Parts: sequence; C-alpha cells; structure tokens
Amino acid sequence: MTSTIKLILLSFVILSSNILYCQNKSDAVKHTKGTDLSYVSIGINYINDAVYLGRKDSITAPYLYPSITYYNKSGFYATGSLSYLTKSDENRVDLFLGTIGYDFTSKKFSGDISFTKYFFNSDSYNVISEVEADLTATLRYDFDIIETSISLTSFFNKNSGSDMFLSSEISHDFITINKDFQISPSIGVYFGSQNFYEQYYIYNRFGSERTTGSGSGQGSGGSGSGQGTGQGTGGSTTTTTTTTTTLVLEESEKFGLMAIEFSLPVWYINKPFIISLSPTFVIPQNPATLTVDSEVYKEDLETTFYWIAGISYRF
Repeated sequence: MTSTIKLILLSFVILSSNILYCQNKSDAVKHTKGTDLSYVSIGINYINDAVYLGRKDSITAPYLYPSITYYNKSGFYATGSLSYLTKSDENRVDLFLGTIGYDFTSKKFSGDISFTKYFFNSDSYNVISEVEADLTATLRYDFDIIETSISLTSFFNKNSGSDMFLSSEISHDFITINKDFQISPSIGVYFGSQNFYEQYYIYNRFGSERTTGSGSGQGSGGSGSGQGTGQGTGGSTTTTTTTTTTLVLEESEKFGLMAIEFSLPVWYINKPFIISLSPTFVIPQNPATLTVDSEVYKEDLETTFYWIAGISYRF
C-alpha cells in the first residue's frame, strides 16, 4: 500500500483493534507510515449497536457520532467526538471523548500510543459507561502478504480497579489498481479482565429499574433500583429503600479470552472524501457468572453481528 493511501486511511480506519467498539473508541485510527504532511479530518459515522468484545446491553444502543482529528506530521495527533444515541425513546448525547496520541514508524514496524478520556451521560447504558479513561499501546508489522498487530490497553474505571486487555489481529489488504477501493478482511483475538463489566451490571443493569435478565445474550440476575455502592473487586453492594443486595461477578479479576472477531472493513476513496463500511461478527468467550445474594446466574452470551458506516473529509 502506498504512503498516500495509508495517509488517507489514517482519517477513517475504524476499530483497528476494536478497543474500539464497538463505537466505544470508534474513532481510534490506524496511523500512516512515514507521512510528511499534517492535516485535519472531519467525519460522521453510524453504528447500529454498541458492542464491546461481544458484550452489549439488552437494549440496543445505536449511535451517530461526528468526529474531528488533527494529525501533525511529527506523529502527534488529537481526536474529539461525541456520540448521539438515536434510539427513538432515548435521544440524547450519550458520550463525549477526547484522544491524544503519538504515532511512529520504522521500516515495516509501526506503532501508536494514545490516551482517551470518556465523559458518559449519567443515564448511559453502554457496557463501558463506568470507564473513565484508557491508555493504549499498539505495535504493527507489515509482512507484505499480511499485517499483524498487537495492542495492550488499560481501562481506568470509576468504582473499581483497572482492567487490562491484550488484543491481536491479522489482516490482509486488497486494493484496486487505481487505488480507490480497498477491502481488508481481519481476524482478531482479545483477552482481558472484566472489572468494567461488573461495574456495568451494578450501576446500569442491576442498579437500574430494568430486570437484569431481560433481552438476549446477557444472562439473568436480580432487579432493583437506586445506585450501587462499594467497590467492584470481589463484589459490590446495591442498596434500595428496603433491601441491601450483594452482586459478585466471578470473572471480574480474571484475565482470560473474551472474544474472537471477524471483520471485513471496506473503503471507497473519492478525494477528498472517504466512504467506509465495517461489518463485524463477534463470538464472545468466557461468559460471566453472577452471584446475587445466594442466587447464581450464568450469563448466556450470544454471537453478534454489528456494523459501522460513515463518511469523512480531509483537508
């Protein structure tokens, strides 16, 4: 792939390691190698449901999210975006996020380190809505036939300890002769802990007035109102006006396989515009075991198909 095409793709490659969501960090980008230009890119994307490593709420969370990125030829960049929840009975801005990072290249090696700060709406039911920030480092190597990448991410959560994620991905680029169309089939394997997920159950699924077991793919549990108190490590407590209930997610501290993903990102370039579509099929692993008081529930995770589409403009 030429440096020009890689430069263009910088503005709109979605979820290179899916620590990105899913739209959760959907404006993360696969950076150019050896570009000598600085630029600004603006775009608007749509995701049909917020999915993170196969985890999602029982209520769909479709987002429309505009973003703006400034990339400096030195490798430093900054991105800002907001996510508007388009579900008919929920219309609101659900998330603001900002990212700063640095991208570097050395022959066939390239890498990236970034810090992202999240500002979720207090009513958000996104599965990572209890995450305040993340720090991500990525290293890639281009074998010509395939490109491999490995990423290490740390989540900093509001009410519990941090989470650590390790992701690996293999992809191959098919590019037309005139270089205006590209398709990059990818396979990713993701490992991590689930403190963030325990906090999501406490403060959103379990702590809301919805029944934890409603919907598909999320297992079952208790119900209650009010907000949880206490820490996510080893269990937490939710207090209502009449009862105090303890919830524990056994896998919260364990580091294990979380998901296998198959994606087929596609780009069409008509300068200065880029149109993209990224369909993804995710097979979640390591379902949670929830203990609510003395009741034990095994989560019933299901395979999920979701997609992201959008358009961007670079100048």
